[in-house]
Amino acid sequence: MSKCVELNKKLLELAEFHGEELDAFLPRWMEATEIIGLSDENVEFAINEFIPTNWDIKFKGLRMMIGAFLREIVDLVVGARENKKEGKPVVYGIIPCVPLSYYTMKSARPDMYVGFPDFLLVNTINSFFHNAAPYINYAEEIGFTYGCRHCPLNKMRVSAFAKKILVAPNVIWSWGMNCDEGPKTDEFIQCLVGEEWTAVVSRIAHDTNIDETDYEDQERIKYLSGVFKDGIRQIQELTGIEINETALKDAQAKNLKYSFKYGQLVSLVCKADPVPIGGNALTQFAMPMVTAFNNGYTYMEPAIDVLLQEIRAEIKAGSGVTPKGAPKLGSYFVPFCIPWVDRLFRENGVATTFSETMTPSKSQMSPHKYATDIYSSFAEEWLRLPMGQNMGCEVESMVEKVNANQPDGMLMGFFDFDRWLGAHQKMCADLVEKKTGVPHFYMESDFWDDRDYSEEALRTRIESISQLLYMKKEMN
Repeated sequence: MSKCVELNKKLLELAEFHGEELDAFLPRWMEATEIIGLSDENVEFAINEFIPTNWDIKFKGLRMMIGAFLREIVDLVVGARENKKEGKPVVYGIIPCVPLSYYTMKSARPDMYVGFPDFLLVNTINSFFHNAAPYINYAEEIGFTYGCRHCPLNKMRVSAFAKKILVAPNVIWSWGMNCDEGPKTDEFIQCLVGEEWTAVVSRIAHDTNIDETDYEDQERIKYLSGVFKDGIRQIQELTGIEINETALKDAQAKNLKYSFKYGQLVSLVCKADPVPIGGNALTQFAMPMVTAFNNGYTYMEPAIDVLLQEIRAEIKAGSGVTPKGAPKLGSYFVPFCIPWVDRLFRENGVATTFSETMTPSKSQMSPHKYATDIYSSFAEEWLRLPMGQNMGCEVESMVEKVNANQPDGMLMGFFDFDRWLGAHQKMCADLVEKKTGVPHFYMESDFWDDRDYSEEALRTRIESISQLLYMKKEMN
């Protein structure tokens, strides 16, 4: 395990920890490395090679973003453990979901722990240390078979509980309508580790017609508001937290404020020529809007504020990650856990930019029709998200974002672990390409886990896509 204090201090300084804050955080970070199993070699590789090679660390805002993720890891493996000993609530979630539900809990009870453990572990360990493979391998060794291509998030959750990285929560609030394996994985874990906890499973049926707009369906809003209300009722009973309307409104206001800033960042980057920062960074800054951070926006919002200033200065100076006039590539998900994909495109003169799923649509930023009914307002927000809509409604949102951000091409794929979304993306790619005229490219890969492919394995495909984008640009 990691023992070198100076080495870890250097990592934290890279992530914009300084002075008294650094001194206070360092012992907790060292404790976290022991629990997780990050060695001195892992930390040194991150500092000297992986982070500077794959992330635009000249930007202070980006370095602050890395620091925000490190804080979340410490809260997850050290803070939640402390909460458990002190009898304070620990609530886990599973993506995808509306994180407002979890931020509402934090607003009502600031000293509780909320977070999405599998997501935080996979994303942080792979994005900045490139070391999630040992954890995923271990899950397969103890029975989570490789051959079925289970989601690496579920594998990480299995491994983290088996290795005692995670403490058992009071409750896991699961939005099982998307991850059909999530609740069953939790049952498997409880059998494996001999601990029990309660699962609250909220569901939204994917049963609207392709020509319907989910968030305009009053019956659907009514149904989902009831699902929210029932979920929060169960959480209150299981944890003793009292969640009132003030907490609900506070969570919603903070989310809207951050979403607006994130939309500004995406717009600046996509309209700039040359592109000032990579798409992997844009995607990471979206994370507090799609998954619950225990610290909410406390550290991510200052980071995005600093980055917005830096990006404006970069645009004014005419600086970028690729030459002026280079092709721009949007995506369904920029593979943020595999940041070297972004780098390979840059090496071929192409800049990755926005994510269709992460970028807020006009409907997401529009005033709520149900402002006087907070539960209906939450439901409306969920149905405005891509993951809450039928494919036809989502395709129209994709078309809107492609037309607004004007990429030269769109990258789809990295979803071969998901039985539903893998096929869904292929159909969406065909529909959006026909409606926008922007070429779409599909790559069979996994954006959580790159054990089965390497830079060399994808390089030829990336070179081919890049050449086609340059040919298209020349023809136009």
